[in-house]
Amino acid sequence: MVGSYVNLEVRKILPFGAILGEKEILLPKKYMPQDCQIGDTLEVFVYTDSEDRIIATTLKPYGVLDEIVALEIVDIVNNGVYLDLGIAKDIFMPHQFPYSLKRGEKRVVKIQKDKEGRLIANPILKFIPCRDKSKLRTKSFAKVYRKTPLGFECVVEEKYQGMLYDNELFSVLSIAQEVEVVIKNIRPDGKLDLKLVQEDEVQSLLKTLRANANTLKLTKDSDPQEIYKIAKMSKKAFKRALVKLADRINQSQEGITLLR
Repeated sequence: MVGSYVNLEVRKILPFGAILGEKEILLPKKYMPQDCQIGDTLEVFVYTDSEDRIIATTLKPYGVLDEIVALEIVDIVNNGVYLDLGIAKDIFMPHQFPYSLKRGEKRVVKIQKDKEGRLIANPILKFIPCRDKSKLRTKSFAKVYRKTPLGFECVVEEKYQGMLYDNELFSVLSIAQEVEVVIKNIRPDGKLDLKLVQEDEVQSLLKTLRANANTLKLTKDSDPQEIYKIAKMSKKAFKRALVKLADRINQSQEGITLLR
């Protein structure tokens, strides 16, 4: 029950909250619907509070038991960090070197239970090998969870491990970012080689121009790193977009301007 949504009947209504179900789980008053009555059935999320009592809430957590989610660090302690789960109680993630992390960063974790039955965030993800050949060359959504020398490791469909290679990326990625990918190869070990679904380069450049008052201090001769930093695309893609947009932009030594 802990870590899941359940439907429970309101058995009692007390000054401090409602008592739900046969196990008499407390739903604090501040989470009760205004028209709550005895006999009503409520969908609630169940967790344990700081005193390990089972508590219900009508708040919607960012993830449930056994789900892989990206959560933000809100506090750092000697043996780990606390992550915002979207409910009254933050979820603990053990970490050997917690002070190497920063508040506000996101971590991709799996929500599990510890030996005492409390929810805990596990940063060590376990994957199953993909043997389904029908997934080859299909689109899916992936969650970036770790940077490696080769690129970014991703969680695909919450169970497969995939890789986006640095030399094939056309935009900057960040940990916990969700991206659309194509599964371009299934390796013998069941891991996936992925390719980012590329936004049309013309539309991408137009979007960047409009977000910057229709002007960018970039030209076809600009440094590739500067182009990547500002336009989030390679120099080749940038130059192709310039050709396609020739009748819609003004090009000068100072940069480019969208005409219409």
